[in-house]
Formats: sequence, structure tokens, C-alpha cells
Amino acid sequence: MVKGLDRGQRAALLISEMQNGIANSAFVSSPLSGQVAERRLPEKVNALAARFRAGGLPVVHCTIAARPGFVGWPVNCVLAARIYKRGELVAGSRFAAIHDDIKIAPNDIISERHHGMAAFTGTDLSTILRAQGVDTVVFSGVSTNVALMGGSVEAVGLGFNAVIAEDCAAGAQVETHQMQITMHLPMVATVSSAEAICAALSI
Repeated sequence: MVKGLDRGQRAALLISEMQNGIANSAFVSSPLSGQVAERRLPEKVNALAARFRAGGLPVVHCTIAARPGFVGWPVNCVLAARIYKRGELVAGSRFAAIHDDIKIAPNDIISERHHGMAAFTGTDLSTILRAQGVDTVVFSGVSTNVALMGGSVEAVGLGFNAVIAEDCAAGAQVETHQMQITMHLPMVATVSSAEAICAALSI
């Protein structure tokens, strides 16, 4: 049993920030991209997404990409400042593109935001999900210490249930990921595995 998927709730898979300039070690050398490679996230996320699609459930790629010139990009936190300073994560660029190893199906949804640190900020994601009868969002991707934590808080505030596919997610460091999935995320989301989530959804 997976809380949030235990009463026949309809789920959507949200693939968070699996982008070349964030999670692909061929484009960026960082502790986070290293964890993505070490945990084999593209392979695992692709497998989970395939099962959601086969079950007729929505798959959403949640990306972040600044407008050209970083118009409308508030430099109001350390992470926003780092992205602005690098200047590479711009809409339409190879850095902002979805990770080269992540499969995108024709019916997948791309939800691109232009500011903020979590999936629902400044987007119509909530409307898209509600129009498809979604009750529960299943988060995968990166990072457990920022976007997945922030996205889970946003989802709960908007009335959705939040579930984390822990084996399909990564944080900036092993220790950070472990702390989030054991101490912080369980306060707002159900932390589970891809296999348990698929079993609960019968997909």
C-alpha cells in the first residue's frame, strides 16, 4: 500500500528537471549530475515513465529555463544567482533541453517554468493535472533537496497528494538525499519505490 495511491486515486508522473544543464554529466560537472549518473536515474526514470504511459497515466516533464536575457528571473536566492551567473540555462538551448538519455513520448506533457525553484511556480501545471482527473503526483528526477521538496509542498498546498519515487530521484549528495527522504519529505509526501508505486497503481 502506498499512501496517496491507496483509494484508487489517479496519478501523474512528474519528471523534475532532468535536463542537460542540470543532470547530465556530459554538460555539467557537479555533485548532482554525478549522483544522477551513479544512481542510474535516466534508465530508472525511463522505465517508470513507460509503465505510467502503458497504464494510460500522464507523464509530465517539469523543466526550468530562463527567458533570453533572463527577463523575469529574480535573483533572490543562492541557487537562482548561480544559474544566472552561469547564463546557460536558457529556453531553447542545449543546456535547458531535456536530458539526452530521457525518452519523450508524443503524448508526454512539457511544463516549462521561467523562474522559481519548484514545478508549480508560475505554470499552469495544476490546471493541466486537474483537467485529467489527477489526484496524486508522483515525483521523480532532481533534486530531493530543492525541487522535489518544494514541489511536494506546493502540491499539498494545491490539494494534491504527493509521492516520491525514491529510487528514481537524487539529491546533490548522498547525505543530503538520505536526510530529505528520511526526515523532511515524509512530512509532506509518501516516500516509496517505483515498484511499489506501480503495484499500487496496477500498472
